[in-house]
Amino acid sequence: MQRHIEAISKSNHPLIVLSKRHIGFVKFLLVGSFNTLLDITLYFLFSNIFDINPILANVFSTGITLCFSFLLNHKFVFRSQRKKRTTAVQFVAVTLFNAWVIQSLIIAGVVHSLGNTPFFLDHIWTLNLLAKVCSVGVSFILNFLGYRYIFKVKEEA
Repeated sequence: MQRHIEAISKSNHPLIVLSKRHIGFVKFLLVGSFNTLLDITLYFLFSNIFDINPILANVFSTGITLCFSFLLNHKFVFRSQRKKRTTAVQFVAVTLFNAWVIQSLIIAGVVHSLGNTPFFLDHIWTLNLLAKVCSVGVSFILNFLGYRYIFKVKEEA
């Protein structure tokens, strides 16, 4: 069995090469999915159950999710050998910019654009959720690009 695993890992088959090349992105998708589920759940609770303003609910949900995201991305996704202190400041800057600026602008735009339509006037929770999902889609891509830069292993000269 071990021999088969080693043979597969050394294989030049296009699917093996492709999966090795993109394993970081697959891990990022898994961790990102968990973080997104946590973020959206917290956002939904804050904005709809506790009736907190959607922008403030976004700040709370992303702030809490940020802690989980850093640890999972640092150790599992990118397997960074860099010190946590070194990467933490950069990670927080990228994450908070995307979560608090980009997501908040998208949420405000969606709520402002669609908030007066008859359907959403009767289903404000749906509007809040739609706004959050739209904002997460954009920040997901921006986060991946930023995190890949932050956690990259410096090549030795």
